[in-house]
Amino acid sequence: MYKSTIIYYTANRENPEFEEKIRANILKQKGNLPIISVSQKPINFGKNICVGDVGASGFNMFRQVQMACEAAKTQFVISAEADCLYPPDYFTFIPPRDDMAYRNSNVFLLPYQKNYFFQKDGSTFSQIIDREFYLKVLGKLFKNAPKWSIEEKNFPKERTRRSDIFMPDQKSYFETENPCLSFKTGNGMRFNSPSYNVRFYELPYWGKATELIKKYAKQ
Repeated sequence: MYKSTIIYYTANRENPEFEEKIRANILKQKGNLPIISVSQKPINFGKNICVGDVGASGFNMFRQVQMACEAAKTQFVISAEADCLYPPDYFTFIPPRDDMAYRNSNVFLLPYQKNYFFQKDGSTFSQIIDREFYLKVLGKLFKNAPKWSIEEKNFPKERTRRSDIFMPDQKSYFETENPCLSFKTGNGMRFNSPSYNVRFYELPYWGKATELIKKYAKQ
């Protein structure tokens, strides 16, 4: 019995060919772990739940996450997003506690129309969490909320004045040997995210930024 399920959620706003390459990388790296995908268009990826074109927002993203967690059967869930590359060691981490969100600290960003990487703080796109704990947090945040909302793009900030769904004492960090990487293609909700100012033109495991752009997201 597997301890973790990969939960893949997407608003299907990325170029379809790009997103297919992202999914192919997950299939290559994940081993035998099961996948639950929640999408706004039907996709052939694990067990798929299509919610229809409800719109892209932070609120809707976490509603899709909630649905993926409800459909999963394992103790832990591993986040996977439609614009991110994951190395194989990302899928092997098992959290030591069931009451914390574990975020990978080895994460990088490839900014829109740039040929270099930025390191960034831990993010929702690279985290592993106890499924019931995640559902408990989301259940509190969605209390008395509508099913979908395109207005709350920065959820949960519109409800809690926080930019993170987890309180500071609910988060911990782990570090993969190889980095997880988020592309900013211009098709997502934001062109860029907060990051450090040091530029990296090449990363372990992934290689040069220019080559990754050619392979995955030629701009």
